[in-house]
Parts: sequence; structure tokens; C-alpha cells
Amino acid sequence: MPSLQIRDLPEPLHRRLQHRAQAHKRSLSQQALADLEAIAGVDRRERRREVLDRIARRGPLHPAVAWDQTPEDLIRADRER
Repeated sequence: MPSLQIRDLPEPLHRRLQHRAQAHKRSLSQQALADLEAIAGVDRRERRREVLDRIARRGPLHPAVAWDQTPEDLIRADRER
């Protein structure tokens, strides 16, 4: 994924960005990305769909595990020990 480095960021702008990040409980990088997306007109729902599509195309990382017992049976057996 591409990255962006901003040099010589004015201190007042940096403070405002930090304040916005804290207010939204985000990292400084996450807040900068959210602000850039808002300015560029990126639809967050569309971006989320794209990410989910990329994940779906990867497929499962591990094959599904076939269990002999249901979770309920395992809990019941554990309680009876």
C-alpha cells in the first residue's frame, strides 16, 4: 500500500490534528487518513466494500476444522470433570 510523508508540518496544524485524533479516539495517522479521505470525497462505505472484497478474494487462510463434538457438548463435558 502506498504511503505519504509530510515534512515541515506547521506546529499549530500538528496540534489541531492531534486534538482531532484524540477527540475521535484515533491515532494521528488514522485521523490524517480520515481527513484526507473526507477532503478527497472518498465514500467510506465504498472503501469498506473494496476492503471486504479484497479479503473475500484471498479466501480462507486455513481450512475449516471439523469437530467431533458441538461446543455445547464440550462445555458439558468440561463441567462434568
